[in-house]
Amino acid sequence: MDWLTALGFRLGLMDYPVEVESNGEKIKKTALQYLENHDHSRLVCNFGTVPQGIDLVLKQIRDWDENLCNRLESDLLVLKDGDRSFWYKVQPYLIGIFAAKGVPMLWQGQEFGENYFIPEKGMGRVVMFRPVRWDYFYDPIGKRMVSLVRRLIKMRHQPQFQRGKHIFYNDRDRYQSKGVLIFSREDENHFSLVALNFTDHDKQADFQFPFSGDYVEELHGFDNLKDVVAGAWTSFVVPSNYGRV
Repeated sequence: MDWLTALGFRLGLMDYPVEVESNGEKIKKTALQYLENHDHSRLVCNFGTVPQGIDLVLKQIRDWDENLCNRLESDLLVLKDGDRSFWYKVQPYLIGIFAAKGVPMLWQGQEFGENYFIPEKGMGRVVMFRPVRWDYFYDPIGKRMVSLVRRLIKMRHQPQFQRGKHIFYNDRDRYQSKGVLIFSREDENHFSLVALNFTDHDKQADFQFPFSGDYVEELHGFDNLKDVVAGAWTSFVVPSNYGRV
């Protein structure tokens, strides 16, 4: 199974129990959908990293304890930050978790592009203090990410995203092989199609909508689909490193 197909199943909580029994009572169950947490590097680190200023860190530790500095130097040399210039590559993942089945969770500062790198092993995992860099909230990258997250939160209030049925359209030749992931959320008369593009190029996708009518773009407010015919193949463009809802 390729990674994009695996992500499609994850966003739909494939095989996750929707109900458990405890003390004779049935309790509804769901799961968190998240991209980042305290124990791993920020997602943007996967797309590129930059030096974190190791010389300054080593100097601070050497001033405190030179022997400790010598022991930690090899661990600290792996410290770096995610390259925030690749922030746009995080967008389809954010759209995915907010539209997914389950409960979306944002880790501290994720909404404005926090970019700490955490080594997989060694003292570099614990010796560094990693406070949220609130100044990121106000820079151009942070403002664009916050704007997207706010639109996604507003979208999430719709019933199909909170409790609706999730369908992952697992068609590798038509979608995943092109770097596109498509699923839908539906609740009674509310239907939304979610198309995510993880590539650096715009992609054209085709889909057979179940209902005729006009479909409104929820993310960027234009490129609406008008006069859609149920069951007929409808084409639309999914922007690079972004999505359509």
